Amino acid sequence: HNAFTIAAIRTLAGDARFEFQCLHGMGESIYDQLATGGKLDRPCRIYAPVGSHETLLAYLVRRLLENGANSSFVNRIVDPAVPIASLVEDPVSVAEKTGGAPHANLPLPVAMLPGRRNSQGLDLADDVELHALAHALDATPKQFDGSGNAAGAVDVANPADGGDVVGRVAPALPADVGRAVETAVNEGTRWSRTPAIERAACLLRAADQIETERATFYALAVREAGKTFGNAVSEVREAVDFLRYYASQARELVDDAPIGPVVAISPWNFPLAIFTGQVSAALAAGNPVLAKPAEQTPLMALEAVRVLQRAGVPPAALQLLPGPGETIGAALVADPRVAGIIFTGSTEVARLIQRQLATRDDDPVLIAETGGQNAMIVDSSALPEQVVVDTLVSAFDSAGQRCSALRILCLQDDIAEPVLAMLKGALQELVVGDPRRLSTDVGPVIDAEARDKLVAHVARMRERGWPVFQLPPPEGATRGTFFAPALIELPSIDALAELAREVFGPVLHVVRWHRDQLPALVDAINATGYGLTHGIHTRIDETAAGILARVHAGNIYINRNMVGAVVGVQPFGGHGLSGTGPKAGGPLYLRRLVRQAMRAPLVATAMSLPGPTGEANTREFHPRGIVACIADKEAALLAQTSAARAAGNTPLWLRTPLTLSARDHLAGRSVTFADTLDPAAVDAVLLNTAPARARQVRAALAATEGKIVPVIAPDANGEYDPMRLVIERTVTVNTAAAGGNAALLSLSEDRA
Repeated sequence: HNAFTIAAIRTLAGDARFEFQCLHGMGESIYDQLATGGKLDRPCRIYAPVGSHETLLAYLVRRLLENGANSSFVNRIVDPAVPIASLVEDPVSVAEKTGGAPHANLPLPVAMLPGRRNSQGLDLADDVELHALAHALDATPKQFDGSGNAAGAVDVANPADGGDVVGRVAPALPADVGRAVETAVNEGTRWSRTPAIERAACLLRAADQIETERATFYALAVREAGKTFGNAVSEVREAVDFLRYYASQARELVDDAPIGPVVAISPWNFPLAIFTGQVSAALAAGNPVLAKPAEQTPLMALEAVRVLQRAGVPPAALQLLPGPGETIGAALVADPRVAGIIFTGSTEVARLIQRQLATRDDDPVLIAETGGQNAMIVDSSALPEQVVVDTLVSAFDSAGQRCSALRILCLQDDIAEPVLAMLKGALQELVVGDPRRLSTDVGPVIDAEARDKLVAHVARMRERGWPVFQLPPPEGATRGTFFAPALIELPSIDALAELAREVFGPVLHVVRWHRDQLPALVDAINATGYGLTHGIHTRIDETAAGILARVHAGNIYINRNMVGAVVGVQPFGGHGLSGTGPKAGGPLYLRRLVRQAMRAPLVATAMSLPGPTGEANTREFHPRGIVACIADKEAALLAQTSAARAAGNTPLWLRTPLTLSARDHLAGRSVTFADTLDPAAVDAVLLNTAPARARQVRAALAATEGKIVPVIAPDANGEYDPMRLVIERTVTVNTAAAGGNAALLSLSEDRA
């Protein structure tokens, strides 16, 4: 190889004056033949980077990756299997053979998800796309009218600029609720009888229409919800993903009966994505929907309903009832004709809904997704630069107004000081201000009430003497409800117990831990009672595995940020104080919205989910834990016990004459006994009793201030859905951070 290379260089270079350059330690066997006094008698300049370990490591690793790549000249020249002709082939000619086309085995972004078309994004760094977006935004209404000329219509203002009235809306009245439910019960049955494939077609048309009208939804996301343009793009994409995903799921519901009218109560922080996800799931399953959007963001919901109805959803099957939760939401939940509630919001409101439903005998469905006290554990092996970038996104994107947002950053004390210094420096680079400007990173919080709660929390932390680092308020802060991002340093792991409630906004708490404290740290995080998202930053596989085995969270992210779950790729939802399950954007969601859901076998092993290159996503099932078995007859009690055990749970019996007698039929398998039903001590209840006793059990569970305990009744055949006896967990790993994607490296350059 060397002889041929020298001859080739002589031929190409001729008498031209040139020198060789060599990175110290790279390709020395080649340059030994070229240096002064060698066969070419040309100078060779050897250079080496100079600096500390932490500043040089990233550079050296990058060079190693470049020179170690399969296509690298340095790599190929020492491989005797590479022909000389291939080694010296003109790279321009090689590129011309493919015409610059991408690799045949790499799908285009629109086709990367099986079974459905991927949503359309927008490159906010592309001047051409920005120019087109500006024209489209100019064409959107300056005020959106949802008032219908009603006398009680109210203004909807921009949280970043109180003087900007986005539109008007007429809130529903309590009397409207009864009429709407009556319409859903009587006329909505036509939608229930509509074939699943036709329902799916309506959702697909709505998805296409939202993409066509995306500028309108961008404008509303920015002006009504205070989102940055980047967040607005993600919001619209998620809504489209929900429509297409549930449309694909609906095709499997051929023999399943809808449960009946469903109330969908959505939050303001994702006024299009979560609203559309709830509504499209219920519609896909064949249920008429009564949708109550958040008071702060009714206009976005109004536009979404208009799109869905134009796409073919009958007005009787989808009715919008904007208004206060205390009146309209409460009236909807209290109506006994409602078959199910889908709710996203606070844990406190979810408990109120559970207490209302506990008075009924017909086992209405409750799907609740609430908040999270989400933590990220960072050990000393993590890459600090990546930790800082992922922390900024996880904690402060969307002004921290995500239920998945990072609330507690746990830094190993070996690296805490330098990481905190970098984090504070990066925090000061964030631009807080009006989201109508592309330069803005952090917009306003949703309203004055939200801002005041954040101000009070930071003031309490300061009073305790805990260090607080906070950005100054932005220019023009008095025009909107702005709250500058804040970082609070906690004195110890024990202080986590004082964070009893979620702080919903751009506030990050930081705690330091010693390597011997890792198990205690995870236990302290679990002790908060929440179980939504969790982050891990480590380059040690054993550390990640140890945390995974111990932490309670529905979505876990390793070596990446903790927000932005993609429909069908990272099904989203938690347990404990964070919700009931099933996961939104996952394959179990529609099963809860039909009466005769097909029984799927439990899957003990992790399942790979589709996703982008450089990321691995898996879905796992884990036992719920302690499952109370309550029945009036011995046969029913033993059936419950078998169902609980089949899913890996520990059965719990209440000590009664029936259960003491039934012990003889356990075939040597033990159960846990308790004198009373303690809601805090159980993770689910299997219930097969007379209505009066069932009401007592439900009331006792609903009276607790803790987690919502699922109550699972048998179907007509006396069987229990096994999927309700497990919790879902999604684990997302940044494989690029762990050395790359082996599947991608295996792709051949040969297209033949």
